[in-house]
Amino acid sequence: MIPPLVSLAPVLRRLLLVSCLALCAACGSEGAGVQEQRAAPVRLAAAEVRDLPRVVEAVGNVEAVTSVAVKAQVSGQIMETPVSVGQEVQAGDILFRLDPRPFEAALAEARARLARDKALLEKARNDLARYTVLLRQDVISREAYEQMHTAEQIARAAIAEDEAAIQVAELQLEYSIIRAPAAGKLGNILVRQGNVLQSNDDRTLVVINSIRPAEVRFTVAERYLPRILERMKIGPLAVTVLPEGDSGRPIPGQVSAVNNEVDRTTGSIRLHALFDNEDDRLWPGQFVRVTLKMDTVTGAVLIPERAILEGLSGQYVYQARPEGDLYRVEAVSVTTEKGPGGLTAVLSGLAPGDLVVAEGQLGLAPGALARKIDE
Repeated sequence: MIPPLVSLAPVLRRLLLVSCLALCAACGSEGAGVQEQRAAPVRLAAAEVRDLPRVVEAVGNVEAVTSVAVKAQVSGQIMETPVSVGQEVQAGDILFRLDPRPFEAALAEARARLARDKALLEKARNDLARYTVLLRQDVISREAYEQMHTAEQIARAAIAEDEAAIQVAELQLEYSIIRAPAAGKLGNILVRQGNVLQSNDDRTLVVINSIRPAEVRFTVAERYLPRILERMKIGPLAVTVLPEGDSGRPIPGQVSAVNNEVDRTTGSIRLHALFDNEDDRLWPGQFVRVTLKMDTVTGAVLIPERAILEGLSGQYVYQARPEGDLYRVEAVSVTTEKGPGGLTAVLSGLAPGDLVVAEGQLGLAPGALARKIDE
C-alpha cells in the first residue's frame, strides 16, 4: 500500500531548512573573508601622555667671542715666525720677531742724549747758582741772570724730552716682538720670515679667533619675542645646539643677549647664546641646529607626527575603534603643537590611549574598515 503524498511534506520542509542554513553559513563565512580582504592595511599608534618641552627651533651660526686681526705697529724685517696655522695660543705668546737691531740702536742713542743733557743740566745749575750770588753783589746785570736762568730751564726740558724719547725707543723695541693680544686659535699665517713690514702697513699678519667660550647667533620669528623676554625675567633661558653632521648629544648653553630691534624685512629677532665649548665641538663659522626651550607642558597627549593630516577644515587624524578583528576609522579634527623627536602634541580632539592611524591613511575614508599590520 502506497502512503499518501501529503505525509512527505514535513520531511521535505526539514531538508529544505537544513540546506538553507548550510548555504547561509557558507555565505556568511565568505562575506567575512571578503570584508577582511577589503579592509585597508594600516599601522596604529596609541596616544600617550608625556611632559612636553615647548621649544623654538632655528638655524644658527657659530661666532668667535673675540676675533683679532694682528697687524704690525713698527717697521722691520721678520726674523722668526715661531707659530703655525691652527695653533692654540695664550695672550702674550710670541707670534713674530722682527729684526731688533734698529730699535736697539735707537734706544742706545736716546740714552746717550739723556746722559749728555744731564751733564749740560748740571753745568747750567752751577752757572745759575754762581750768577745768583753775583746778582746779589750787583756784579752782573739782571738780564745776564735771566739768560742763565733760561738756559737752566732749557736743559731741564731737554732732559724730559730725552726721557720721552727713551720710552718711545723702548716701546718700539718691545713692539719688534709681536705677541698674541688674546687667547685663541691661529688662522692662516699671511707673512713669512724675510718679509719687510711697515708701521703703516695695513696687512693682517694672522687672525686669532677665540673658541672658548663660543657664541652662537640665530634668529627667531618676532612672535616669540614676548615669550622670550618674559621667560628671561624668570632666569637664564636654556638653549641647545647641534652642529651639522654631529650625531652626539646636544650642546647646552644659555641665551646671553637679545638684539635691540626686530628686522623689518624678515620680521625676525636675533639672539646670542654662549657655550663653554670645553670639548671644542663648536667652531667659528659653523652652522648649527638651535633648540630654544621655553617651558614645559605637563601631561601632554602625544601621537606620531606622521598621523596628522591636513584637510580643508584644518588638521585631522583617523581615529580607529575596534570592531571584531578589524577597526572602524573616523576622521577627528585636532589642534596640535610641535613636539620632540617626530611626535606631535594634540591639544584637543583626542584622549590618552586613543588609537590613531600612523601609516596607511591614503587607503582610508571616514567609516572605512582597517586591519592592523605588524610593525
